[in-house]
Amino acid sequence: MFKLHMRDMSRNELAIKVGTAIRVARKQRGMVMRQIAEHLNTKTAAVGNWEIGKNLPSTENLIKVANLLRVDAAALGQGNVIYLGDEPVNDAEVISDLHELVKGPLDVEIRGVAVGGDDGDFSLNGEIAGYVRRPPGISGIRKVFALHVLSDSMWPRYEQGELVYCGGRDAIPGDDVVIEMFPKQEGDLGHAYIKRLVKRSKTEIVCLQFNPQKEISFDPYEIKNMWRVIPLRELLGY
Repeated sequence: MFKLHMRDMSRNELAIKVGTAIRVARKQRGMVMRQIAEHLNTKTAAVGNWEIGKNLPSTENLIKVANLLRVDAAALGQGNVIYLGDEPVNDAEVISDLHELVKGPLDVEIRGVAVGGDDGDFSLNGEIAGYVRRPPGISGIRKVFALHVLSDSMWPRYEQGELVYCGGRDAIPGDDVVIEMFPKQEGDLGHAYIKRLVKRSKTEIVCLQFNPQKEISFDPYEIKNMWRVIPLRELLGY
């Protein structure tokens, strides 16, 4: 019987690796999380938790996911993707055991987030939820962190549960940004947003939201922090 083997990885590291593999295989098969959830008769949030590495799927569910995505279940249980058959996938990226990926230090903080209300994408709760590896392209950048996107306001650019890295240079128009607002009342958490920066001045910061598409204006004096989302090409060193 197929089992999940821990080997030398901690459970947290394995969960992150397996979750990443599920997300990669799902996207390459052109599926959304809802389709996996319906196949397993579970909630989309459960699939999202697997993909962000918060939880590991049970062996039974992992096998079902592998069958749906037409990948090798044993490899998926180790966080690798080996496609079964010669069917084309959506893009060229394939994860397998054939090549060892370059691994940076496990030193980038994952900042804790909570689901926001109707007027916020999420909230930063001030906690450190864990650590992820530092991609090669940001090896020399000191002040970076990662967080999980908990809203679909920027879909299809970012999906719910997707991990993004933030930091580096100051944001300029055209960058995607994470904006943290000051709390409205003492003791509360300020709302946070992930948007695309359109323009900024001393009196107004204008951002674009993708889903539904609209422009949103922020008062600069109500913003506690604004960080640039580091694009994938920079994370990879291009």
